[in-house]
Amino acid sequence: MKIYKDLSVEIEGTNTNYFDLEEFESDGTSAALYYGYTFICDQAHSNLLKKHTKNIYLNVVPPTEFCGPYDINCEDRFDSIYSICPFTVDWLNKIKNTKKYQKVWYPFHSRYIPDHAEKKYDVCYHGGIHGPKHLGMLDVLSNFNYRYMTMTQGINPLTQACVIHATDLNLTHEAKMQKISECKISVCYNNFPVRNDADLQNIKRQPSWEQNVAFSHADSDGILPQLKSRFIEASLSKTVNLVERDHWNVIEQWYDPDKHFVYFNGEDDLALKISQIISNWTDYKGMVEESFKYSIDNYTCDHLINYINKNEL
Repeated sequence: MKIYKDLSVEIEGTNTNYFDLEEFESDGTSAALYYGYTFICDQAHSNLLKKHTKNIYLNVVPPTEFCGPYDINCEDRFDSIYSICPFTVDWLNKIKNTKKYQKVWYPFHSRYIPDHAEKKYDVCYHGGIHGPKHLGMLDVLSNFNYRYMTMTQGINPLTQACVIHATDLNLTHEAKMQKISECKISVCYNNFPVRNDADLQNIKRQPSWEQNVAFSHADSDGILPQLKSRFIEASLSKTVNLVERDHWNVIEQWYDPDKHFVYFNGEDDLALKISQIISNWTDYKGMVEESFKYSIDNYTCDHLINYINKNEL
């Protein structure tokens, strides 16, 4: 299978830059896999599709694209689409009367698994700040020996305002992973807020939008689900994933609560769970080992390519 990458419109330093899927390319060229948002922008690289009998797209951004003026038909030129949003997969298969959409996990390349260092810190968060609950989370973390890792480029205004609370800025991917491995806990939100009315109206312009479970709380609560890369990053760092419970709990499509991760409900419970975990750290060593092994055995990039090959070839 031929593999094409175009990350020219991705933010530099984000996780897609480290999939390195092209190294798993095989000799056969009848099928091709594409990754990078460019491939569904204005029919970019349409010349490549003519070279292959089967064209496959890996989409690791849904459902964020629907917050903009997104045309769901732009993916129709692909024979198969692998998506990290199971709800969008079900919706598009239904309204398009097709089976070409399939759910997949957020992959991680095994070469970036860090050394499992001594745990120096209680808890970390890495990524952007996207609303009041993220601000509250940072306030909770400030009461512990915490690390907050973020970038200074390609970030929203709220994240810019919170850079003063960051302990680590613009880390390389390898350095970020190493820092996570030095923390006992990583906080994870597998959702994101609808930013404004323009986002909401773009969602509502989609055909039969209300049939997508991912949009079930877009209007009422201004929130959408999205599987985040930080979960598998923490899992492979042997760090406890402390995950916010929400309307969808999308992580349960791939991992089991209380076996691979711990839920929290709101700021007070977040503070309580952090305290419980760090006070009883030895009780959670089995969980981090179980989660690590499960990710290694199922969700690395080579497993993703093998899964797609099995389905498509």
